[in-house]
Amino acid sequence: MDRAACCGHLEMVQWLHKNRSEGCTTKAMDDAASRGHFEIVKWLHSNRSEGCTKKAMDGAAREGLLDIMKWLHANRSEGCNPKAVYGALKHGHLEVLDWLHT
Repeated sequence: MDRAACCGHLEMVQWLHKNRSEGCTTKAMDDAASRGHFEIVKWLHSNRSEGCTKKAMDGAAREGLLDIMKWLHANRSEGCNPKAVYGALKHGHLEVLDWLHT
């Protein structure tokens, strides 16, 4: 399920959830958030209990995915590391830096 989430395959994530018992890890939501798979992030949040780590927000910041960052901030409690600022700065995501600063 982690790999399906990372690759953006929502239907496969849903099928695995329904038909298999292996489940997933926090890596599923972390990677989905970092790669812009917003629908998968929301689905995992609503249907699974593993959650995510700070890597979700850090990766979203690095990739300039402000909508996902705002959603994670409103719906999750993990927050981010200083890596979020560094990643956004390195990749020129000024709107992310502005949001992180406020």
